[in-house]
Amino acid sequence: MDLQANPVNEILYINFNQDNTCFVCGTQSGFRVYSTDPFNLTFRREDGGGLGVVCMLFRTNILAFTGGGENPRFQPQNVVIWDDRNTRIMAELRFKSAVRSVQFRRDLVVVATSNKVWVYSFKTLSLLHSIETSDNPKGLCCLSTGERVLLLCPGMQKGSVLATFYPTGFGDPAASVEKEGSQIISAHDSPVAAMALDSNCSMIATASEKGTIVRVYEIQGNGKPKKELRRGADRAEIHSLAFSPTGEYLVASSDKGTVHVFAIRSGGMDATNSKSSLQRLSSVLPDYFSSEWSFAQFRVHDIRSIAAFSVQHPHTVIVLCANGSYYKVRFDPHSSGEMTREDYYQFDDKSTQGEGRSTSTAALPQMPSSGGDEVVSSETGS
Repeated sequence: MDLQANPVNEILYINFNQDNTCFVCGTQSGFRVYSTDPFNLTFRREDGGGLGVVCMLFRTNILAFTGGGENPRFQPQNVVIWDDRNTRIMAELRFKSAVRSVQFRRDLVVVATSNKVWVYSFKTLSLLHSIETSDNPKGLCCLSTGERVLLLCPGMQKGSVLATFYPTGFGDPAASVEKEGSQIISAHDSPVAAMALDSNCSMIATASEKGTIVRVYEIQGNGKPKKELRRGADRAEIHSLAFSPTGEYLVASSDKGTVHVFAIRSGGMDATNSKSSLQRLSSVLPDYFSSEWSFAQFRVHDIRSIAAFSVQHPHTVIVLCANGSYYKVRFDPHSSGEMTREDYYQFDDKSTQGEGRSTSTAALPQMPSSGGDEVVSSETGS
C-alpha cells in the first residue's frame, strides 16, 4: 500500500511478503521488517533518506526499494536490490518514470510503472519480457510464487486483466524465454483497482474503481466467472484483496474501514456468504440481488488498510493500517458475524517512541542520481 501521497506519520509504504509471514515498511528514513504472526519487529535500518516502494523476498535478506518521501534515498524511478546480510547493493534497475510496485519470486523480479510491466531474471537481471498496460497508477500486478509461473496485470482494455503464462524455470538462463500463452479476462466496466491470485494459480479476484463488487474467475476455464461478491452498495476504494492459503476464503479491505471475509469454497457445516431473499428473481432484477455478501466483517479505525490471512493460524486475518495499527482478528468458519480481535499493536514511531530498534546500524549506501531511459542498465554491485 503506497502512502507517499498523503502520509500520516513516517510510514510511506506497507507490503506483505509473498507468503504473508512478514511485512515490510518503507519510511522517511529507511525500512523495517516485522514478523506477521506473532507480531514482532525483526529488524530496521533507518539512518538515511526515505524509501517509497519496498518489497521483500520471502523471509530472506533480499529486498527491493525505490526512493520516496521528503528526502528520497534513491531516485523514485530506480529500483535498488539490496542484500541486507552483506549490507550491499546488488543491482540497480533504471526507468524513465516512477516505479509503482515491485514483485519478487525466487527466479524473477517484476517491476510495474504506470503503463508497463517489466519482467527480469533474478539471477542475471536480464530483461525477459515487457507488457504494455492501461493506466496503472497503483502498479497493480500479481506474480505466482509456486512452480507454475503466472503474471497478472491490467490489460490494455479498461476493466480487463491480462494473465500471462511462462514456462517452468522461466528466469533461469538455460530455460526458454518464450511465454506459454496469455489470457484476457474482461472483469469490469470500470478500471481495475485491485486484484489477487490464489496460491494454486486456479483463481483470480478483481475489484474495480467503483468498489462495490468483487469478482472471482477461474483461470483454467478461459476466465470463467466463479463468484460475484458484494462489498457494499456505496462506492469505495478497495485497497487489498487476498486469498487464504487454501483458497477457501477471500479477504477485502476498503476505505470504508471495514474488512470483509467471503467464502469461496464451503462445506456442509461451514458458514456461507449472505444472499438476498430475492435472489431467486435475479434473472429479472438488478445484479445487486444476485451477488453474495461477506459472512465475516471487522471494522478498523482507518480508511487505508491492507489485509491478508495468517499462515500460522487458520481462520485468522492480519490487518495493517496507514496509521501504524496492527490487528489480528479471527472469524468463525461455522458462523457468520463480526470477527473477534485477538491482538492489537502500533508500529509507528510516535506510538512506540522508537522501541525495538535493531542493533544493526549499517547505513544504506547513497546511489548516484541517474536520468537514464527506461531500463537502460542494470548495475551489479561490487
